[in-house]
Formats: sequence, C-alpha cells, structure tokens
Amino acid sequence: MNQKIKEIFDDKELVARIQNKLPKLFHLAELESSRAGKVGMEVGSVREKIIVALFIYKFGEINVKTEIPITEAEVDVEVHNNPISIKTITGKNPSGVKLIWTVDAEKSKEFSEKYVPTCDMIFIQINWNNSGGFHYIPNETQFEVLNILGEKPT
Repeated sequence: MNQKIKEIFDDKELVARIQNKLPKLFHLAELESSRAGKVGMEVGSVREKIIVALFIYKFGEINVKTEIPITEAEVDVEVHNNPISIKTITGKNPSGVKLIWTVDAEKSKEFSEKYVPTCDMIFIQINWNNSGGFHYIPNETQFEVLNILGEKPT
C-alpha cells in the first residue's frame, strides 16, 4: 500500500473538502461533456483531470507525473513514482468499469482475458441521489480479489 496515497484518506480537512467539492466538480464535468441531454464518454477524461488536480493540490506538482504515454493501457498518473489508474462510474447499479477504451470488440475481449493489474487504482462511484464513494485499491488488493474470485493472477 502506498502510504502517500493513504494520506489523502487520513487528512480530515482534505476529506471534508473532497466530500463538499467533488460532487460539484463532477456535476460540472457532466454538464461540460453533455450534448442533447446525454453525457458523452469524454466525461471520464474530465473527471480524471479533476482527480489529478487533487493529487497536485495534495502532493505538489513536482510529485505528480501527468505526462503518461497514450499507449499506457492502465496508468493515468504517477504520484510519488507510484503508477495509478483512475476509474469513475455513475449510478447506484452501474454496468461496470471499462478496462480499456476501444470500439474493437475482439481487442476488448482479448485485453480482459489477459488482464493483470499493474498499478494501484483510485475508484470513484458517483451516485447523485445517495452516497457514492472514493476508494483507493492497492495493486496487491486487486491481485488478492482476483485470486479469491478464481481469476488469473497468482
């Protein structure tokens, strides 16, 4: 577990700011990413930028690497040299998290069959009418869960 990331959850002032500001910022992201009343898939990128801004606020620009090659399938940002994937979903019963963005069904299936987590994850569920969640899932925990479920990693 990355102790630096854990600091976000231990900082009571920051937690209060996240609880107050994040829903408002994510709502703005949805408004900005909407056309004809439908939220576009680019909302994920806008939300990701909001979370990266949070990391920069907490840890300083020098400790947050945002210049991640587009070819990186999983890593969205590095914090204190720790690669992190940022995933956001909306709703009480969302259909799931996309492992990879592609319109090629075969590539998507192949990626999911070979998927092995390579970094920690920040997972955020937005549920406008109830409480959502902001979670840190270390890489080790992802492996443990996949092993319990009988999936590939060991």
